[in-house]
Amino acid sequence: MITIVTAFFDIGRGEWTPDKGLPHYLERKTETYIERFSNLATLDNPMVIYTSPDLVPRIQQIRGNKPTKIIPFKFYDNCQELRLRIKDIQMSDDYKSKINPSQKSNPEYWSADYVLVNALKSTFIRHALPDISTELAAWVDFGYCHSMDTLNGITKWEYDFDPNKIHLFSIKDYLPGTYISDIIFNNVVYMTGGVIVAGKEQWLKLEALVNHSVNELLKNNLIDDDQTLLLMSYLLAPEEFEIHKKSPDDWFFIFKDFANK
Repeated sequence: MITIVTAFFDIGRGEWTPDKGLPHYLERKTETYIERFSNLATLDNPMVIYTSPDLVPRIQQIRGNKPTKIIPFKFYDNCQELRLRIKDIQMSDDYKSKINPSQKSNPEYWSADYVLVNALKSTFIRHALPDISTELAAWVDFGYCHSMDTLNGITKWEYDFDPNKIHLFSIKDYLPGTYISDIIFNNVVYMTGGVIVAGKEQWLKLEALVNHSVNELLKNNLIDDDQTLLLMSYLLAPEEFEIHKKSPDDWFFIFKDFANK
């Protein structure tokens, strides 16, 4: 059995609308996320969920009697120092001048909240470790299951991942020597961030690697979301990881390709 950890905070995506010059696919209302989580929530796996206090009763109702720990977390009252550092970089003329013009509408370039919440995935799991009794823990994005079809008919997620490795899912091979700055400013994706699996001790290592990567970016007036942070973490300590190659045409594979039936 795998314990699933996830989180949801309303960072204003319902207002990311075309009339503000943003692509239509960025707009996602809170209800959209709740509906998608309702699909994931049908799994019998134990879950640890971080969310704002106002959403705790709603999420508890969705999960019912399934093994669930819901942790109220005031996102906007925490991590403000890091949030402000991210925002300062995103607003700097030097940073903005280097972004590929075709990519400027993507939230990693202008939403500090988006970058921050994605950077905290391994931190949430580290915080949740006392509530995790299974050997494996997985981060799964709150809205990962767009429909019940994503679950591929399973009611309990099990798979024989090596607990001594951090399992990432790659849609593109990294070419040694490629500059991280080029990856950031052209929005090139190597690692997906929607699902990450590891043994509990490995999650501690991943958090340390992600935090190191964040600090390296900040020192160089750079920042990006979890996809680049995961790549950087892998490049720092490849021996800690097992990389699973996936098609860039399907980001919702985990319960199809990595589930015992």
